[in-house]
Amino acid sequence: MSFRLTGLRPGRALQNLFAAGVLLLGSGATASAEEDDDEPTPDRAPGESSVSVSYADTADENWARGEAEFADEDFLAAQKYFSYVRTKFPYSKHAVLADLRVADCLFARERFVEAIDAYQSFVRFHPTHEKVPYAMLRAGMSYCEQIPGDWFIIPPSHEKDQSPVRDAERALAAYVDRFPKDESHEEGKKLLAEVRRRLVRHERYAADFYRNAERPKAWAGRLEVIRKSYADVALDAALLAELTEAWLLADEPKRAKSAVDELITRFPQTPERARAEALLTKSSTLTGGSR
Repeated sequence: MSFRLTGLRPGRALQNLFAAGVLLLGSGATASAEEDDDEPTPDRAPGESSVSVSYADTADENWARGEAEFADEDFLAAQKYFSYVRTKFPYSKHAVLADLRVADCLFARERFVEAIDAYQSFVRFHPTHEKVPYAMLRAGMSYCEQIPGDWFIIPPSHEKDQSPVRDAERALAAYVDRFPKDESHEEGKKLLAEVRRRLVRHERYAADFYRNAERPKAWAGRLEVIRKSYADVALDAALLAELTEAWLLADEPKRAKSAVDELITRFPQTPERARAEALLTKSSTLTGGSR
């Protein structure tokens, strides 16, 4: 089971935007139609049926057929047409966008590793193209699709290796930072925030482990990672109050006071403020206020 963001199915809105921005007519490039067997056949995924396509004589016609197959969700057939366009009509106006459409087909076919490579190759070879923001966001979405889901018979995803999540974070952050005015920027921000919350859950899992193991310094250290690195998605009064307690148990009252000071500044009207201040006062009383 892969990662899914509720209410934000990666791809459909962007596919519509892509299709709306592409002209289907105008190229005069021609070539003789060839049999399907003469063209490289994309590797089929398990359970994916083979398809046979009939190529047309022009780049325009093959492009239009690819778009029609894509709209009908026959993504393998669509990929064949787009691959044919970029191979047989390299100087047509469709050739560059055919590279991107092949990536879209790979994504739709759940060939996410290949889709990542295809999107990133598009960005690398066409760095000034207007579709670079689209390709970068889609690469991030492809990384998201590789994030393991949670099954009741295996450890939760936050207990596993976080490399796929970190890859997704880097890719999405690159898009969000580089293209703040892109039309899909809000979509990218939402997806990035969800990915970062995944990473917070991993840090929280580690923090809880150290708390239960009665290792307060390590507990506080993990909470500090959340405080400093994920403040945009996870900093709240409860975290700062817990951090106060952890640092006091670690015999680090100055660091505990830092957490209380931030709690007072950011969340002054919360019950956690009173609790944290009481813990700090009690600790100071017990130690004679010497530290």
